Amino acid sequence: MTERKYSDPVLGEVTFRKSPGSRRLSMRIHPVRGTCVSIPWMMTFADGMKFFMQKRDWAIAAAERQKEKSRAAVESGKAVGILHDGSTVRTLLSEIRFIRERDRAHEAGPGTAETGSNASGQQKISISITEEIKEDIRISGRVWLSPDRPISVKTIHYPDNTPEEGTSELSALLGKALARILREEAKSLLPAKLSFLARRHGFEYKAATVKHNSSNWGSCSGLGNINLNLNLVRLPEPVCDYVLLHELSHLRHPDHGKGFHSLLEELCKDNCHRLASLGCPDAARIIRRAMRSRSAFPVSRTLETEVKSYRIF
Repeated sequence: MTERKYSDPVLGEVTFRKSPGSRRLSMRIHPVRGTCVSIPWMMTFADGMKFFMQKRDWAIAAAERQKEKSRAAVESGKAVGILHDGSTVRTLLSEIRFIRERDRAHEAGPGTAETGSNASGQQKISISITEEIKEDIRISGRVWLSPDRPISVKTIHYPDNTPEEGTSELSALLGKALARILREEAKSLLPAKLSFLARRHGFEYKAATVKHNSSNWGSCSGLGNINLNLNLVRLPEPVCDYVLLHELSHLRHPDHGKGFHSLLEELCKDNCHRLASLGCPDAARIIRRAMRSRSAFPVSRTLETEVKSYRIF
C-alpha cells in the first residue's frame, strides 16, 4: 500500500491511497480521519486527483453534514468533542467539568494529579481532579443510574501554561485526564454490573477486562473472556446493560443467529422492566420506544439503535 497527501483549502489534508484491494476509485469522508481517496493498483495518483476534483463539491457538502451531526452529538452528550475550558462530559456516576486556572501555573490540589509536558516539551504541566458529591445514594436510596442525574461532580483543573483553547494539543492533554476518570469509573462499575447480570440469568464467564477500544463497545472470546469498553459508563444504564447482555448471550450463541437474538431480546426485556420498576426513566423511555417498533425483537433492536447513536471517545 502506498499513499500521498494533498492539502485542500476547505477539506484540509486529503489522503490518496493505492491498494491491491481497491477495485474502483472511491472516496470516504470520516469526521475524525478526514478524506481518503482509494485508487486501484493499476491506476495512477493523477487518476485519483482527477476523480477527487470531480467529486470535490460533494465531499465538501458531506464533510459539512458530518460536522453538523458531530456538533449535535456533542451537544446531546452522545459524543466527546474538542475538549476545552467549560467542556462537560457526563457518565453514570459523575459530571466531569474542565476548568482552566487563569493567570497562574496550577499546583495539584486534592484528588488525582497528572503531569505532562507542554507544547514545547520543556515545562511540566500539573493537572488535578477534584470531586464534589451531589447525592449520597445511601441516604436517597436511589438504585438506578443515569448520566442525566450524576452522583458527583468531578472537575479537571488545568493551568494556564497549557496549549491554547480549541487546539488539538490541549484536547489531547485533557483527553488523557478524561480517559483516566472513565477507566476508574468503568473498573468500579462494569465488572460488578456484569457479575450481577450473569448471576441473575445463569451465565458463567472466565474474566472481565475493561479496555479503551476505539471501534467496539465489547467482545466475548471463545474462551469465555469478556472485554468491555470504558466508554460504556457514558451510556444510559439500560443501554450500557444491553452491551453487557449482548456479550453474555455470546457465551451460549457465538454467532448472531435467531437463537442469539431471541435470547438477547428476552434478557433485555427483563432488564428494562427491572430498571423501570426501580424508577429508571431511561428504561421507561426505551420500553415506550420499543412498543412502537415493528421488529421481531423490539427491545433489543431499540437498544442497539441507541448504542449506535453514541460515539466512542
